[in-house]
Amino acid sequence: MSDSTNLKHKDWESLPEDQKDMLREGIRNWRSWGSWFSWGSPVGLGLFFVEVGAFLVLLHYAGLIG
Repeated sequence: MSDSTNLKHKDWESLPEDQKDMLREGIRNWRSWGSWFSWGSPVGLGLFFVEVGAFLVLLHYAGLIG
């Protein structure tokens, strides 16, 4: 059990076991869902820089910069 779960649910010990399992599964699924494409990941960060570069190229072609 992680500390974050204990902080979120101060009455963790009083929860039924099926609810504890459901919470654990939800936390595990959430972490795996955003792990490879979130803004903090290399893929997400790379996509962000590509988008910024494409935007700057479009501004250049429109004659608004350099």
